[in-house]
Amino acid sequence: MDRIISWSIDNPLSAPARYLTATLLVVVTGMVRAAFITSLLPWLLFIPIILGVALTMGRRTGLYAVVASALTAALSIPHFDATFWLTNAQWVASALFIVVNAMIVTVAAEVRAGFMRARQASADYRHLAEQREQDARQLAVANASLLEKEEQAKLLAGELGHRLKNLLAITQAVASQTLRQATDLPTATDALSVRLAALGRATDVLTASSWEAADMHTLARSVIDGHAGGVRLDGPPIRFNAQVSLALALVLHELATNATKYGALSNGTGHVDLQWAIRPDSTAADDPRFTLTWREVDGPLVEPPKRQGFGSLLIERSLRSYFRGLISMNYEPSGLVFTIDAPLTGTGAEVV
Repeated sequence: MDRIISWSIDNPLSAPARYLTATLLVVVTGMVRAAFITSLLPWLLFIPIILGVALTMGRRTGLYAVVASALTAALSIPHFDATFWLTNAQWVASALFIVVNAMIVTVAAEVRAGFMRARQASADYRHLAEQREQDARQLAVANASLLEKEEQAKLLAGELGHRLKNLLAITQAVASQTLRQATDLPTATDALSVRLAALGRATDVLTASSWEAADMHTLARSVIDGHAGGVRLDGPPIRFNAQVSLALALVLHELATNATKYGALSNGTGHVDLQWAIRPDSTAADDPRFTLTWREVDGPLVEPPKRQGFGSLLIERSLRSYFRGLISMNYEPSGLVFTIDAPLTGTGAEVV
């Protein structure tokens, strides 16, 4: 019965189809009763039909089946000598049949409605359970994401502290060497200002990449553009980590400053070729080498300095700790030539 009612709810008939189906069931039942079961009460066989119609098609169709069954039963037991087709007892029996079956239809309709409410409640419960399960999964994902972000925040805080210490150490070294080599306070102030400005531009490049790495071309352009436009850059895309980038930025700044004051950028006719490349190593095929050349061209006659300046100290103490290879600064008559030739491994480089 549950399956029959469920099927009727899931596959509802239109109103004309319901009434037509009820009519056919009543007519067929009346024909079967008249033809084969003449000894039974004329209304007895219609009760299961009325109950089934009410359970599967609803209250209105069930009441219609009650009236149709009463008429069909009356047609099967006529009394032609009676004044009104049926005897008085048959009229009373027909009235009782209608009343009793109307009550049956009412109860059956309520059972159907209760069944529908139970199905809806069950569907709502399943939906609620699925929603709660989905919410639980989303909450678990959100909690996992929150924990992951907290871990990332801790790592970022530790990394930021580490990078800040490195930056402060570099700043302290720059300030210390500048003040130690300066002859007076104004000179020291000017030199320190421009060097810290170069360091600041380098940190801007690193900040744009979340302090992960700095592109060599962008780094060189950010430092050199503050001095002159006579520097020609040529090299493949390559990025260095934060420590190497800051050291390279300071070295390029010193080279550009010296070239502007005394070298190829001081006479208006010279220029600088800054080239870098990744070349295979003849002794280690799986470990390429990084080469960089700063070459001043068409500048005034160059002579080696009589004392070691800030740039030379920076190269000795900083670059050599990152680039474990050949680093040289040659004061050729045609112009200064600064070169780096070192294994790529260990420099924190990343070829893009």
